[in-house]
Amino acid sequence: MNANVFRFLAPGILTSAALVLAGSAGAQTSTLPAPSDAAVKQNVDMKADCQTMIAKKQEMEDKMKAMDATLDKLVADMNAAAGSKAIGAMEKPMAALLNELISQRKASRAMATEKETAMMAHMMRHMNMKGAMECPMMKAASIPEPKVGEQQPKM
Repeated sequence: MNANVFRFLAPGILTSAALVLAGSAGAQTSTLPAPSDAAVKQNVDMKADCQTMIAKKQEMEDKMKAMDATLDKLVADMNAAAGSKAIGAMEKPMAALLNELISQRKASRAMATEKETAMMAHMMRHMNMKGAMECPMMKAASIPEPKVGEQQPKM
């Protein structure tokens, strides 16, 4: 008998629930006010700021690739000198590589500090607009995958 009661009440309960949900969904819809001219201008300014940040990010990535290419060349020079039987043949390539590594580390730290400061200011402007997730940088953020077959320097 319990199963018969459930078969009788289930369709009525489901219908009632659907009507309540449909009514509450209709009550929540409202028309949004048109954005003011100031809000539109602020949005346009923010998009330009986002594009500037994207350009700076690309510039930094290009610098890092150039720095990597310089290190690759210095490592190749050092590895080529490793086969030499001359005393001190590796001294000059190793010193050049070490000096470049130190220089690049300092430059990387300076770039990272500059990027962090600029990114924090950029995101704060988004937070004031309540639209951080609409930033093209946030939408396009992805972690690069390691390249297959990329050679590591020999040491």
